[in-house]
Amino acid sequence: MRLIRNKITTYLVVTSLVSVGIVTFIYLYFGASCEKIKRNYAESQLVLLQNHLKVNSIPGSRALIRISESESLRSSICQEQKLPAGLGEQLSAAGFEFVIATDASLKPELAYPPAALGYLKILPNDKKAFEEFVSDGRVTRYYSWHRDSLYELSVLKAEPCSEAGGGSVQWIFGGKYIEKELANTLITSDPGKISVQRPAAPAGTAFSKQSSNYSTTLPLYGWDNYPVASVNLETKPGLVLLLSDLNRMLLLLLAVTVVLFSLFSFVYLNRYYILPLKLISLAIKHKDPDYIKMMDDKDPDFNSLQNMLINVFNQEKLLSDIMNRRSTEMINTFHAAILSKLSDSVYAYDHKGVITYWNKSAEELYSIPEEEAVGKIAFELIKSKWKIAEEERFQAESLKNTGIWKGPLVQELPDGSEIHVEATVSVLNDNEDKLIGYLCVVRKPVIQA
Repeated sequence: MRLIRNKITTYLVVTSLVSVGIVTFIYLYFGASCEKIKRNYAESQLVLLQNHLKVNSIPGSRALIRISESESLRSSICQEQKLPAGLGEQLSAAGFEFVIATDASLKPELAYPPAALGYLKILPNDKKAFEEFVSDGRVTRYYSWHRDSLYELSVLKAEPCSEAGGGSVQWIFGGKYIEKELANTLITSDPGKISVQRPAAPAGTAFSKQSSNYSTTLPLYGWDNYPVASVNLETKPGLVLLLSDLNRMLLLLLAVTVVLFSLFSFVYLNRYYILPLKLISLAIKHKDPDYIKMMDDKDPDFNSLQNMLINVFNQEKLLSDIMNRRSTEMINTFHAAILSKLSDSVYAYDHKGVITYWNKSAEELYSIPEEEAVGKIAFELIKSKWKIAEEERFQAESLKNTGIWKGPLVQELPDGSEIHVEATVSVLNDNEDKLIGYLCVVRKPVIQA
């Protein structure tokens, strides 16, 4: 029993450690994968906003360059010192609402339409800071608020006029309202909405567990390199649904693991603990080692226990057989002593007719020694004769129905002589009521004078 308990304890400890390790690994791996996916998605959203703003500004920048390089604009600026009347169609096509030209000190020189002078507050007012801000590229962009509307301004340096007495224009500013345009033109892989916030918020992405939304923020900078606003993109990606499915799969996997662990534990305990103990209990109760032999196990510990119990049972059975044999021999000797003292002739034969017992009186009656009679066929050694066949049939039916027959009988001896006897024949059965032989008690009838 102790060996089995040690085996079960070892199994439980090892299996528990392995199961905890597997579950922990799955949980950590899943968590790390989810965090990595979320980080990648957040970074991709920031890149998406940055790229969108760049792509959205390219057509305007190209249009502003084309407008600035047109001969009509140069002639108007250099000769007439005004913007041409056909500039409105070009501005509308490029998405600009106004164009303002300034000199080197950022003083407005020209404006189109004339109402554009109302946007002067969004122009730079620090020449040195502005020149440091201007990029090395042809066009520089920055953002500024006018009242409650956010504008994107594209700035380029104008070609100087070569004509004598030409204008002093050096910078050309093109402005367009971008809030509505961003909302209409932003292309995302997941459904969502875009908005412009004021004041500006730092760049980053936040995830709301309640709404399962990602909120991505990208700051927009003014001409002085300070953020003036931020673009906010809210999306509900299919990625969140995927992670939810993975979470359910993980829970299902853990549940299956627990069920399999419980099932395996039950099978193992039943195989190596419950069933062996049950068979050992039955073997002890019924004193039958065959219950233990029913277990076919290659484990050396169980085999040692099995062999030990089988040896104990075999020794007990051997001792019991010796005691029973002695008792049986004593009883048989006692019975034989009794039968040998009877005055009646007694002999017995088995179910095949072979004589197994022959007493002294039988020797005297039939003049046949015991050693010659035992082992012979009773019906061949002593032949019974019937006056009529019905008597023989009556004897057979009586033995079959009642197990005993009694009556007169004529017997022929081996030397051919005949004797008249009174015989009693009894059926002998074992403990299972199976026929094992017959017992015959014979005596000569007393002849009255």
